[in-house]
Amino acid sequence: MQRLLYVLALLIFALPVHADPLTLSTKYQATGTNPNGSKYSGTVDIRVISNSTFSVKWTIAGATYEGFGMRMNDALAATYTIDGEPGLVIYKVEGKDLDGLWAIRGHNGDGSEHLTPLN
Repeated sequence: MQRLLYVLALLIFALPVHADPLTLSTKYQATGTNPNGSKYSGTVDIRVISNSTFSVKWTIAGATYEGFGMRMNDALAATYTIDGEPGLVIYKVEGKDLDGLWAIRGHNGDGSEHLTPLN
């Protein structure tokens, strides 16, 4: 959780506010690690709404999670809900891939996620 707060602080204070138009793939392969160390995989669909906002839908192990996000330079942040609990993921754009760190409110630890474009 401390890493998540550090990344948020970096986003707020270290990066300029203006963002170029948002260009993302519409479908990604997701591979990740839960806070307990278990692995998961699935797909992620992203739909750009404006030059800085997007909707996102994760499909993991037959379950679907939907969220909303925004961009600041080479970082994307999105909210989602799992079992009624809000969560937050922050991705860093690495070329065409996205590397993320995520957490769920009230839960210890964080997870990681890597997104690779499918289109």
